[in-house]
Amino acid sequence: MIILLVEDDTVLATHSINFLAQEGIEVDYASTVKQAQAISEQQQYDAIVLDINLPDGDGLSLAKLWQGTRDEPILFLSARDKLDDKLKAFSLGALDYLTKPFALAELAVRIKLLANKTLVKKSTTFKLDSLSVDLQAKIITRGQRVIILSPQQWLLLSLLIEHYPNPVNKSCIINHIWPDEDTNNNMYKSLLTRLRTNLSRDEEVPLLHTLKKQGLVLRVANA
Repeated sequence: MIILLVEDDTVLATHSINFLAQEGIEVDYASTVKQAQAISEQQQYDAIVLDINLPDGDGLSLAKLWQGTRDEPILFLSARDKLDDKLKAFSLGALDYLTKPFALAELAVRIKLLANKTLVKKSTTFKLDSLSVDLQAKIITRGQRVIILSPQQWLLLSLLIEHYPNPVNKSCIINHIWPDEDTNNNMYKSLLTRLRTNLSRDEEVPLLHTLKKQGLVLRVANA
């Protein structure tokens, strides 16, 4: 198991890393938002432990930036103990929140629980109606029909599967598909049309739906 620890208190970080190592948990460490962004680009983690107050920003902004682009469970670690802080963290996708001071044994247990929950949820195959998607091999079928997608269509489909059964909003999709490009509405609509056409043909039940003010979702019925 490997996690990312983002914490600017180097003494606390050192104690945590040493203790977690004894628990079989490997740690990549960052003390700033900038370091966390750089390190996270190179690795997928079983969990992320994220402090809120950081020298060059805050963990809440970092979690918001990662929304829709990373699927690791986040545990916020902070001296902030107000309900508003916790609700803000959970609204940004956090699955746990631990206030300082804390026991290292408790931190280890919480990390293991988060990682185990995520492992159970992860599957290499996604199925919806007659659609089957092998996420590792990137093989897509609808009944007896093999579906070939462009790289951008695959990125969109995998993003929708990651968030299934919840919708993904337009801005999240654009940031995921075209992170460093100028985009327009025609590009977005064209991508949706091509993916929708590939997923459902002839008499097949439509699976890709646009929900007003919510975004795009995979669903058997638009309800």
